Amino acid sequence: MVAIDTHVDEFLRQTLVAVISTVDRNGRPRSAPIWFHWEDGAVYMFTDRSTLKWRNIQRYPYASLCVDWREPPYKSIILDGAIEEVGRPLYELVLSMALRYYGKEKGAEFAEEYKNKSENVAVFRLVPERVANYLEAQ
Repeated sequence: MVAIDTHVDEFLRQTLVAVISTVDRNGRPRSAPIWFHWEDGAVYMFTDRSTLKWRNIQRYPYASLCVDWREPPYKSIILDGAIEEVGRPLYELVLSMALRYYGKEKGAEFAEEYKNKSENVAVFRLVPERVANYLEAQ
């Protein structure tokens, strides 16, 4: 795990949508938007086990995650590293994310759909091995 600068940590704690990039079976890059939760130097995410991103991760358990601010002044952090499935409770993770991304009412409603999906949904994390910092000068 690499050392994380304070400004990078603060940026990753914001409610932003990331883009995860994986490699498909033909060696081509594939990217998809994804919610994330930054905690203790790792990025936690979830996805249905039938998605292309999860199938790609199963074959090659590495990814690149771009978290960016798309208004001037543009900013981004790109994290590269190994992906590992974790035993974190799905509902709790989804609820914490949904409340941040959707707000109280819609977030709670969204999370309810994940109460009984633990077998069909993977919870995973990326622990950065490389961090590209494109934040403005602090």
